[in-house]
Amino acid sequence: MRKKRLDSWKAIAEFLGRSLRTVQRWQHLNGLPVHHFGGQKGSVFAYEEEIDAWIAGLAERAGTGRAVGEDKLEEAKRTSRELSVSADSMWQIRSIKSIRTISHLYHSAIDHDSTNAAALIGLANASIFGSMNDVMDAAIAVPLARGALRRLMSLEFDPVGPKCPSAWIDLLYDRELWRARAGFGEVLSKRPSSSFARVGLAMSSLAIGDVEDAIENSWEAWQLDPLAASLRGILCWCVYLRGDLGRVFDLVGQLRGLEDNGISAGAIEALALAQDIPKNISRLEFAAQIQPNNDFLHGVLAYSYGVLGKEHQAREECEFLRRRTEYGKTTRSYPRAVAALGIGDERQAISCLEAACFQGSIWSLGLGLDPILRSLRGNPEFEKLLRSIGSQENLVTLPLTLKRNIGSLQQEFDSISADCNCPH
Repeated sequence: MRKKRLDSWKAIAEFLGRSLRTVQRWQHLNGLPVHHFGGQKGSVFAYEEEIDAWIAGLAERAGTGRAVGEDKLEEAKRTSRELSVSADSMWQIRSIKSIRTISHLYHSAIDHDSTNAAALIGLANASIFGSMNDVMDAAIAVPLARGALRRLMSLEFDPVGPKCPSAWIDLLYDRELWRARAGFGEVLSKRPSSSFARVGLAMSSLAIGDVEDAIENSWEAWQLDPLAASLRGILCWCVYLRGDLGRVFDLVGQLRGLEDNGISAGAIEALALAQDIPKNISRLEFAAQIQPNNDFLHGVLAYSYGVLGKEHQAREECEFLRRRTEYGKTTRSYPRAVAALGIGDERQAISCLEAACFQGSIWSLGLGLDPILRSLRGNPEFEKLLRSIGSQENLVTLPLTLKRNIGSLQQEFDSISADCNCPH
């Protein structure tokens, strides 16, 4: 069969249903099969059959491109899921040392798939954990967490997931204790295995001065994730704030692991040792010597030197901490407040405690209970700071909170310790 020929740009344009300029551009950029009589400057012609084949080829290439694009998208989603699962696994044994890696994995998961709701929730949790443990500045961590939660609003997701980081934001940054306790309670009613929600409930109890409930919930949180270093430290801290120093030393001896630069079993042991400084100063010095980068140990040591009248050593420790928190950062403010008390600088101590509250430091929730701060009681600025954190009127009784007495908890812990042959 003889090919049907189109003998001008006008005829080609009419066949394609496009303007002259469009078909000329297609010929120049996309290879529309147009021929010339007598060279490139001669008159043009084209065959309908060749044009139809060219159009069919374009459609085929477009389909292949779509398939390749879909494959790449699915690969990115699969990579995102794998990164998120890895981060979730690390989160179960979260520590101050690992939180940056966990955050990076969640960030990478979101970079591969911005609709990964699990990664967005994970990033919110990790950012809050990093801020409250002085690993990240609140000025960075909190907007990250809020941004991740806002992003979820446009996605399909498990509605329980965002409630835990939202409750932590209420507790540490918005200082809405009632709303925070209700949020943690809702999470636990649907996910009783959430140690992050359980320890959040414990910390909200500290903020209102209910140490017994804080011990109960921190104990349950530790049982849920016993390898999480921060949960060990929080459990010891709650017992310390109750004033049971003997039990603190017992728990520390059984739970101590690799020490984090934050709320660790070792840090709580230092606080307990500081309750009898003349007897324990050598132990505090040794602990600070073998952990030169542990800010909290140096803060307690500065305080201890001040109490003993060793002002020169106390000021040296204060200067060490100051150098580690340059550029106006609000992290690590609590150990600097403790150190300032050692040299009798109450104004500086309160300023550091205010910074700790702004940072959302977990230490800020125990300000009214920590015996190392007892000299500040009655100071109007300190009392004002305490009122900004919480008061007994904010207490909400949650029906899901199990009321066990502390004696039974200790008996259960002793039983587990005996089964594990833990040292006493």
